[in-house]
Amino acid sequence: MTDILLIFHFLGLMLGVTGGLGGTVVLALASPAQKAKGGPIRGIGPALTHLSMSGLVLMWPTGIGLMISSDFGAAMGAMFWMKIGFAVAVTFATVSTLMVYQRARRDPKVARLLLSLGPLATLCYVLTIVFAVLAFH
Repeated sequence: MTDILLIFHFLGLMLGVTGGLGGTVVLALASPAQKAKGGPIRGIGPALTHLSMSGLVLMWPTGIGLMISSDFGAAMGAMFWMKIGFAVAVTFATVSTLMVYQRARRDPKVARLLLSLGPLATLCYVLTIVFAVLAFH
């Protein structure tokens, strides 16, 4: 049972990273004029954010299930809590990005927030993976 939860946990993490990194790349490659007009908003950006959110929806319950079903108690040191902190931060960044995309359809000026939220989400995903490896090596 633990192996199945771990597989789905990693799948959720991969979906999240793909969405976060993809959104960052889309924003990085967009021209300044396209960013000012909210071009990425009408493009693939929202789809990638939904992909990232799907990964989080899969990652959180499986992570909690892993903690309950296995003896991960020994690994719940400082590195584990750093991982949880960055998982909470990436959840915040992803939900905020979804909210920005919804509001930006009405007010394109809100889209400027994406320039910081996308890279923040990507950085938090990477740090979540780093601290997961350090916690559970």
